[in-house]
Amino acid sequence: MDQNQIEKRLAELREQRAQVSDELEAARTSAPQALINGKEPKPTAPLAERLEALNAAIATLDERRQGAFDSAARAARTKHIDRALETTAERKIKGAAVDDALKTLAETWSDYRESVRQSIGQVTSSGGDVVRLNGVALNNRASEGLIKAMVKSSNLELVRALGIDTPVRPRHAISLADVEDRVALSLRSELARVKASSPQPNIAREAQKELAELEDFLI
Repeated sequence: MDQNQIEKRLAELREQRAQVSDELEAARTSAPQALINGKEPKPTAPLAERLEALNAAIATLDERRQGAFDSAARAARTKHIDRALETTAERKIKGAAVDDALKTLAETWSDYRESVRQSIGQVTSSGGDVVRLNGVALNNRASEGLIKAMVKSSNLELVRALGIDTPVRPRHAISLADVEDRVALSLRSELARVKASSPQPNIAREAQKELAELEDFLI
Protein backbone atom coordinates (compact mmCIF):
# COMPACT_ATOMS: atom_id res chain seq x y z
CA MET A 1 0.00 0.00 0.00
CA ASP A 2 1.22 3.47 -0.83
CA GLN A 3 0.91 6.51 1.41
CA ASN A 4 -2.47 7.56 0.02
CA GLN A 5 -3.92 4.06 0.32
CA ILE A 6 -2.72 3.81 3.91
CA GLU A 7 -4.29 7.16 4.80
CA LYS A 8 -7.60 6.14 3.20
CA ARG A 9 -7.70 2.80 4.98
CA LEU A 10 -6.81 4.39 8.32
CA ALA A 11 -9.72 6.78 7.97
CA GLU A 12 -12.09 3.87 7.28
CA LEU A 13 -10.80 1.84 10.23
CA ARG A 14 -11.01 4.78 12.60
CA GLU A 15 -14.61 5.33 11.56
CA GLN A 16 -15.35 1.65 12.20
CA ARG A 17 -13.62 1.84 15.57
CA ALA A 18 -15.72 4.80 16.58
CA GLN A 19 -18.91 2.90 15.65
CA VAL A 20 -17.88 -0.31 17.46
CA SER A 21 -16.75 1.71 20.50
CA ASP A 22 -20.15 3.41 20.64
CA GLU A 23 -21.93 0.04 20.29
CA LEU A 24 -19.79 -1.51 23.03
CA GLU A 25 -20.40 1.40 25.36
CA ALA A 26 -24.17 1.23 24.70
CA ALA A 27 -24.20 -2.55 25.31
CA ARG A 28 -22.35 -2.20 28.60
CA THR A 29 -24.63 0.63 29.71
CA SER A 30 -27.81 -1.31 28.89
CA ALA A 31 -26.71 -4.62 30.42
CA PRO A 32 -27.76 -3.87 34.05
CA GLN A 33 -31.22 -2.71 33.01
CA ALA A 34 -31.66 -5.77 30.78
CA LEU A 35 -30.92 -8.02 33.71
CA ILE A 36 -33.35 -6.08 35.88
CA ASN A 37 -35.98 -6.57 33.22
CA GLY A 38 -35.25 -10.30 33.07
CA LYS A 39 -33.72 -10.14 29.63
CA GLU A 40 -30.42 -11.44 28.37
CA PRO A 41 -27.94 -8.55 27.96
CA LYS A 42 -26.48 -7.97 24.52
CA PRO A 43 -23.14 -9.78 24.35
CA THR A 44 -20.15 -7.44 24.59
CA ALA A 45 -17.33 -9.91 23.99
CA PRO A 46 -17.61 -9.87 20.17
CA LEU A 47 -17.68 -6.10 20.20
CA ALA A 48 -14.67 -5.92 22.53
CA GLU A 49 -12.81 -8.43 20.34
CA ARG A 50 -13.71 -6.44 17.23
CA LEU A 51 -12.53 -3.22 18.90
CA GLU A 52 -9.23 -4.84 19.90
CA ALA A 53 -8.70 -6.04 16.32
CA LEU A 54 -9.46 -2.59 14.96
CA ASN A 55 -6.99 -1.00 17.37
CA ALA A 56 -4.31 -3.50 16.33
CA ALA A 57 -4.98 -2.86 12.63
CA ILE A 58 -4.85 0.90 13.12
CA ALA A 59 -1.60 0.64 15.09
CA THR A 60 -0.06 -1.51 12.32
CA LEU A 61 -1.08 0.93 9.61
CA ASP A 62 0.19 3.84 11.70
CA GLU A 63 3.58 2.15 11.83
CA ARG A 64 3.53 1.53 8.10
CA ARG A 65 2.54 5.13 7.44
CA GLN A 66 5.37 6.39 9.62
CA GLY A 67 7.73 3.98 7.91
CA ALA A 68 6.64 5.21 4.50
CA PHE A 69 7.03 8.81 5.67
CA ASP A 70 10.49 8.10 7.06
CA SER A 71 11.48 6.32 3.86
CA ALA A 72 10.31 9.24 1.73
CA ALA A 73 12.13 11.66 4.03
CA ARG A 74 15.34 9.63 3.74
CA ALA A 75 15.00 9.49 -0.04
CA ALA A 76 14.50 13.25 -0.22
CA ARG A 77 17.40 13.85 2.16
CA THR A 78 19.63 11.51 0.19
CA LYS A 79 18.78 13.29 -3.05
CA HIS A 80 19.44 16.67 -1.43
CA ILE A 81 22.83 15.53 -0.11
CA ASP A 82 23.76 13.98 -3.47
CA ARG A 83 23.06 17.30 -5.17
CA ALA A 84 25.15 19.10 -2.56
CA LEU A 85 28.00 16.65 -3.20
CA GLU A 86 27.76 17.31 -6.94
CA THR A 87 27.91 21.09 -6.49
CA THR A 88 30.76 20.64 -3.98
CA ALA A 89 32.72 18.67 -6.59
CA GLU A 90 32.07 21.44 -9.11
CA ARG A 91 33.19 24.08 -6.62
CA LYS A 92 36.32 22.07 -5.85
CA ILE A 93 37.34 22.29 -9.50
CA LYS A 94 36.87 26.07 -9.42
CA GLY A 95 38.60 26.32 -6.06
CA ALA A 96 41.56 24.31 -7.35
CA ALA A 97 41.77 26.70 -10.29
CA VAL A 98 41.91 29.62 -7.84
CA ASP A 99 44.58 27.82 -5.81
CA ASP A 100 46.65 27.26 -8.93
CA ALA A 101 46.16 30.86 -10.03
CA LEU A 102 47.25 32.17 -6.61
CA LYS A 103 50.30 29.92 -6.63
CA THR A 104 51.17 31.10 -10.11
CA LEU A 105 50.55 34.70 -9.06
CA ALA A 106 52.89 34.38 -6.08
CA GLU A 107 55.63 32.87 -8.22
CA THR A 108 55.30 35.17 -11.21
CA TRP A 109 54.86 38.29 -9.07
CA SER A 110 58.09 37.60 -7.18
CA ASP A 111 59.89 36.93 -10.44
CA TYR A 112 58.47 40.06 -12.07
CA ARG A 113 59.23 42.32 -9.12
CA GLU A 114 62.80 41.06 -8.91
CA SER A 115 63.19 41.66 -12.64
CA VAL A 116 61.96 45.23 -12.17
CA ARG A 117 64.36 45.83 -9.27
CA GLN A 118 67.31 44.57 -11.28
CA SER A 119 66.49 46.58 -14.39
CA ILE A 120 64.96 49.81 -13.07
CA GLY A 121 68.37 51.45 -12.99
CA GLN A 122 68.80 50.67 -16.66
CA VAL A 123 65.40 52.23 -17.45
CA THR A 124 66.24 55.31 -15.38
CA SER A 125 69.61 55.82 -17.02
CA SER A 126 67.96 55.48 -20.41
CA GLY A 127 65.47 58.26 -19.60
CA GLY A 128 62.46 55.99 -19.24
CA ASP A 129 59.40 56.73 -17.09
CA VAL A 130 59.91 54.76 -13.87
CA VAL A 131 57.17 56.39 -11.78
CA ARG A 132 54.85 53.40 -12.05
CA LEU A 133 57.70 50.91 -11.87
CA ASN A 134 58.61 52.39 -8.49
CA GLY A 135 55.25 51.12 -7.24
CA VAL A 136 56.52 47.64 -8.06
CA ALA A 137 60.17 47.86 -7.07
CA LEU A 138 60.41 49.98 -3.93
CA ASN A 139 60.40 48.03 -0.67
CA ASN A 140 58.16 50.49 1.17
CA ARG A 141 55.55 50.26 -1.59
CA ALA A 142 56.18 46.70 -2.66
CA SER A 143 52.55 45.80 -3.28
CA GLU A 144 51.20 48.98 -4.88
CA GLY A 145 51.79 47.84 -8.43
CA LEU A 146 50.16 44.48 -7.75
CA ILE A 147 47.20 46.08 -5.99
CA LYS A 148 46.61 48.45 -8.87
CA ALA A 149 46.77 45.50 -11.27
CA MET A 150 44.28 43.53 -9.15
CA VAL A 151 41.91 46.51 -9.00
CA LYS A 152 42.23 46.86 -12.75
CA SER A 153 41.40 43.19 -13.29
CA SER A 154 38.55 42.86 -10.79
CA ASN A 155 37.25 46.37 -10.06
CA LEU A 156 38.14 46.14 -6.33
CA GLU A 157 36.40 42.77 -5.84
CA LEU A 158 39.62 40.80 -5.44
CA VAL A 159 41.41 43.23 -3.13
CA ARG A 160 38.32 43.46 -0.94
CA ALA A 161 38.08 39.66 -0.82
CA LEU A 162 41.69 39.63 0.40
CA GLY A 163 40.89 42.20 3.08
CA ILE A 164 43.17 44.85 1.59
CA ASP A 165 42.30 48.42 2.48
CA THR A 166 43.53 50.55 -0.38
CA PRO A 167 42.82 54.08 -1.60
CA VAL A 168 43.28 52.87 -5.18
CA ARG A 169 40.08 53.13 -7.17
CA PRO A 170 39.30 51.63 -10.59
CA ARG A 171 39.91 54.90 -12.38
CA HIS A 172 43.45 55.00 -10.94
CA ALA A 173 44.22 51.33 -11.53
CA ILE A 174 46.59 50.11 -14.21
CA SER A 175 47.63 46.65 -15.33
CA LEU A 176 51.28 45.62 -15.19
CA ALA A 177 51.30 45.18 -18.96
CA ASP A 178 50.06 48.76 -19.34
CA VAL A 179 52.80 49.90 -16.96
CA GLU A 180 55.37 48.26 -19.21
CA ASP A 181 53.69 49.78 -22.28
CA ARG A 182 54.08 53.18 -20.63
CA VAL A 183 57.74 52.51 -19.91
CA ALA A 184 58.32 51.32 -23.47
CA LEU A 185 56.54 54.42 -24.80
CA SER A 186 58.77 56.70 -22.73
CA LEU A 187 61.88 54.86 -23.93
CA ARG A 188 60.76 55.08 -27.54
CA SER A 189 60.19 58.78 -26.99
CA GLU A 190 63.68 59.17 -25.54
CA LEU A 191 65.11 57.23 -28.48
CA ALA A 192 63.28 59.54 -30.86
CA ARG A 193 64.82 62.56 -29.07
CA VAL A 194 68.27 61.09 -29.55
CA LYS A 195 67.64 60.46 -33.23
CA ALA A 196 66.12 63.91 -33.65
CA SER A 197 69.53 65.39 -32.77
CA SER A 198 71.16 63.47 -35.61
CA PRO A 199 73.11 65.55 -38.14
CA GLN A 200 71.44 63.53 -40.88
CA PRO A 201 68.34 65.51 -41.95
CA ASN A 202 66.22 62.53 -42.95
CA ILE A 203 66.82 60.67 -39.70
CA ALA A 204 66.25 63.83 -37.63
CA ARG A 205 63.04 64.66 -39.52
CA GLU A 206 61.54 61.19 -39.12
CA ALA A 207 62.51 61.15 -35.46
CA GLN A 208 60.90 64.54 -34.82
CA LYS A 209 57.70 63.33 -36.47
CA GLU A 210 57.71 60.17 -34.36
CA LEU A 211 58.43 62.19 -31.23
CA ALA A 212 55.48 64.47 -31.88
CA GLU A 213 53.21 61.42 -32.22
CA LEU A 214 54.57 59.73 -29.10
CA GLU A 215 54.29 62.85 -26.95
CA ASP A 216 50.56 62.92 -27.64
CA PHE A 217 50.35 59.53 -25.93
CA LEU A 218 52.63 60.60 -23.11
CA ILE A 219 50.45 63.52 -22.06
